[in-house]
Amino acid sequence: MSTQERLAAVEALKLEYKNCHRCPNLVKSRTQVVFGSGNPLAKILFIGEAPGASEDQQGVPFVGASGKVLNELLASVGISRDDIFITNTILCRPPENRNPEKEEVGNCSNRLTTFIEIMQPTVIVTIGNFATERILKKKGITAIRGKVFTTVVSGREVSVVPVIHPASYLYSGRNPDMFKQMQQDFKTIASLIDTK
Repeated sequence: MSTQERLAAVEALKLEYKNCHRCPNLVKSRTQVVFGSGNPLAKILFIGEAPGASEDQQGVPFVGASGKVLNELLASVGISRDDIFITNTILCRPPENRNPEKEEVGNCSNRLTTFIEIMQPTVIVTIGNFATERILKKKGITAIRGKVFTTVVSGREVSVVPVIHPASYLYSGRNPDMFKQMQQDFKTIASLIDTK
């Protein structure tokens, strides 16, 4: 696919999911579908869990408190949000920010697979347990965070780096040791970009 074809395919996918009604409970609770933001032709894709309240209002992933932490981590390794694309495992905010249900993750699964096929990233960063389980079929983010896994996604080999969700850092009371670990994981991500 040419660059123009890929961009057109992203827009078509965005349009297809703009008024998605696959998850009736999420349709009731959302303000809008939060498709993602950044450069859809970037080499690096960040996948979070689900939009929160700020994301649901603004239509952009990671703009609330977790987004500020994410921006700080990106800046610490010289990566701009324009250099990446960020989306979520599911595109609609669950009521009261509850965890996504298995069926909801399943309903959004084809969209994520199709997006990865179009984007063709070389590095995927899975933020938290839900994204990590969706891409790597692995659980227990604290045990595997910061490790580089090579896997095939949508028929292409990619490097996958699971990272702790910024919300976990916030819930920890901004534990400085946890932040150092997160910074180290982002250095790993940056080193992969340099070698790709």
